[in-house]
Amino acid sequence: MSEKAILIASICEINPSASTEWLARFSETDLREYLNHLQVTMEPAAVARWVRRNDRAPMVMREAA
Repeated sequence: MSEKAILIASICEINPSASTEWLARFSETDLREYLNHLQVTMEPAAVARWVRRNDRAPMVMREAA
């Protein structure tokens, strides 16, 4: 299984509403960053915090259900 496929599977475990086809459009770097974001959001607020990198624009795209 490729690294990208592993990242996608891990993301889908946490966020089952994300389709594998949609996630496959992103690079491994983007997927790794998103997975990290999801994992941090599962931690208590006092323990962990996620900060968007300065070189990244906020996500502005969404797919209708």
